[in-house]
Amino acid sequence: MSVKTFLLAATATASLALAAPLAAQSIGTVASSEPTMRGTPPGAAPRALALGTGVVQDERIATSGNGRGQILFVDQTTLSIAPNTSIVLDRFVFNPDGTGQIGLQMTEGALRFIGGTLSQGQEATVSTPTATIGIRGSSALIIHAGGETITVFLAGERLCLTASSGQRACTSRAGGVLTEDGYIGRVNPAFLAQVLSLIDGIPRGGGGAPLGTGVGDPNPSDRGPVSTTGEEFDPDLFDDDFTWDDLIEWLPRNPNVTVPCTGC
Repeated sequence: MSVKTFLLAATATASLALAAPLAAQSIGTVASSEPTMRGTPPGAAPRALALGTGVVQDERIATSGNGRGQILFVDQTTLSIAPNTSIVLDRFVFNPDGTGQIGLQMTEGALRFIGGTLSQGQEATVSTPTATIGIRGSSALIIHAGGETITVFLAGERLCLTASSGQRACTSRAGGVLTEDGYIGRVNPAFLAQVLSLIDGIPRGGGGAPLGTGVGDPNPSDRGPVSTTGEEFDPDLFDDDFTWDDLIEWLPRNPNVTVPCTGC
């Protein structure tokens, strides 16, 4: 082997050795993408996220106006993402003993979170421009639209919301609604169905319920597998008269009202 060939081979080997640690490790898999969901890994160009594509930490994920998708993380946490939603997978640590952390940012849109192993031991966090949501062993809906954050506790252990003002409220009441103003009541079934329809869409193959919660019946038969570790809940519990329109009308009239949540 000539000196030049040796040096070229050595340089290539060294380059590979340096590049290997920089390769991002997959933290989850796309379980559904209908029809358009794109991801932008750190330092890379945007890419289409098809069924089975791996996602990495710090990847930015966005859906189109008619796009939606599901991501199944390695700890069995599942995100179901509505159209016109943008999130960043900014923290995921899953240790061999099952401990770790999970966190993400959502700048706009809506998603359903079904907690896996990591949220059983401590809160998973979802940050929006106006609040930080903590989800402990639970499933929840999170919406950020019109400069407001609204969360709905579906089932499990506890859901908390800390507003940018520092005010914090929690609930473990099925159907409980938290906003930056605290606990404001229970969700109306029609509103719940509307949001879930937006997130889930209509199954192409006819399997599964188009208005499923994503908890007891998490995905139609024509989509990829998602977590089955989420808590069950009873839709009949959501019987109070609360709607999204009510919230929009209520907030300007009561900007300083908070509702104590002890025992919610």
